[in-house]
Amino acid sequence: MKYVMAVLLAAAGLTTGCGRAYEPIDYGKDACAHCKMTIIDARFAAELITPKGKVYKFDDISCMRALTTELPGSMLFVNDYTATQVTPLNAATAVYLKHESFSSPMNGNLAAFGSTGAAKPLQDSLQLELLTWETLP
Repeated sequence: MKYVMAVLLAAAGLTTGCGRAYEPIDYGKDACAHCKMTIIDARFAAELITPKGKVYKFDDISCMRALTTELPGSMLFVNDYTATQVTPLNAATAVYLKHESFSSPMNGNLAAFGSTGAAKPLQDSLQLELLTWETLP
């Protein structure tokens, strides 16, 4: 009976470690999975988690876009451009603006926002079209 309990507890421990969840980026140390640059600027960082739980981190939303077609079924996260603390957003529900003034690391120049209201001031001042994940260039 002790043997059975030990096996069950070990199995339970293994399955809890396989969940897919956002893994915080270690800024200044983690490298972009696409371009290999060190991830420095949290405003443009992104993360992809495959169906098997492998985590890919990116320094620019455009770097993540380059890999999403190769890894269908992945969870996608982007950081909120205006947040004072790192705030990962679901990439599919975030809204985006594209403009050269954003100056992202790989010149994708995309900024993600948690809502249309959060993006509105920059959208109006720069006279930009609001984008979604599906409409990103």
